[in-house]
Amino acid sequence: MIKKIILLLAILGPFVVYFFSIWLLKLEKKKVPIIKLSFASVILLLIALGFLKLSGSFDPDTKYSPPKYEGGELKPAENK
Repeated sequence: MIKKIILLLAILGPFVVYFFSIWLLKLEKKKVPIIKLSFASVILLLIALGFLKLSGSFDPDTKYSPPKYEGGELKPAENK
């Protein structure tokens, strides 16, 4: 779940920061700097993807067994 939150923050973060900065400064007549927002979004997205790549990996020898029913009860998935 934390991975999805980080990814959403990386995508929406620059736009939220821009909105609040405009709201605080009350600069209603200035145009939206699309290039700056896009650049900031790409940088945050790359940081988030790098974090997800480094934090959520399994060893190549890891064996995954999917969830299954045993004795009428659901047995959760396992990583061995």
